[in-house]
Amino acid sequence: MHALQDFAGLMIATFIVALGLSQGLSWHLEDLGRGARQLAFARGLGVCIVGVPLLAIVVAKVLPLGPVAAAVIALMAFCPGLPMALNLVSQQKGNLPLTLALSITLSLVAIVSMPLSLALLARLFPVAIQPPSYGALLGRVILPFLVPFALGIGLQKLSPVWARRLVKPVKLYFNVSLAVAGLVLLVAGFPLLKHLHFWSIVAMVLVTLGSAALGHVAGRPRPEDRTALAISAVFGNPAFAFCLGGSTYPMKSLLGVMGLYLVIRTLALVPYLLWNQRHQASERGGGTSLPPGRRAPANP
Repeated sequence: MHALQDFAGLMIATFIVALGLSQGLSWHLEDLGRGARQLAFARGLGVCIVGVPLLAIVVAKVLPLGPVAAAVIALMAFCPGLPMALNLVSQQKGNLPLTLALSITLSLVAIVSMPLSLALLARLFPVAIQPPSYGALLGRVILPFLVPFALGIGLQKLSPVWARRLVKPVKLYFNVSLAVAGLVLLVAGFPLLKHLHFWSIVAMVLVTLGSAALGHVAGRPRPEDRTALAISAVFGNPAFAFCLGGSTYPMKSLLGVMGLYLVIRTLALVPYLLWNQRHQASERGGGTSLPPGRRAPANP
């Protein structure tokens, strides 16, 4: 088990770097400006920064959860950034410029607000969450994200061709390493997971579906905005949460439950995604939906 945990720790240390680099390589000022100027952008920030954390705290406090499960649900909600949402939003015909603008903005907001967020969570869930020192936070999470982020932006300026070539493999590495780390932690934490209360699973599903509902309502009336905000609200930034979970000894017990939460929230979102596809098709008259900005070809 120790070997598995060491391997997961190595993956966590590298995918936070890949996250920063991929976000920097994806930084296009015109796309960010186009996404940030949309009315749904401000509503999306409100949902991800305020709505989802409040929902998670209420669920964690109201339901009879153990300290570890409650802390995981709250910590994941306080780590916005949604780097995994872009591909899913594209598949669901959502608003990609809006999602990209939210992804990068929320990642930077999470980095800046992390000390304050951890201090608040430590007061709400003192048994499971003990925030690391600012030096450890700086060395384990903040700089490993910000330095590659700045390098990615710089590479775009110096060599846009190489930046475009690198962005896909870097994102692929991030997604694969995150999935592997989550599964490894799930296996390593299995002895703890066997004793996880049924209400913990219920709480994870409720927060997932509740977050999707908050984003869906905030994105009205445009279908592509509803899709983007619903997915963005659910898919926070597990990279930050994993790094924080492994930063102090008491918080290491959170890691296996984080891996389980990743699996549960992915599965719990499937009913919404299927319903959303049918709903979008009916709103567009049953025809094939097109990404924002695309026009259907003219009839000959």
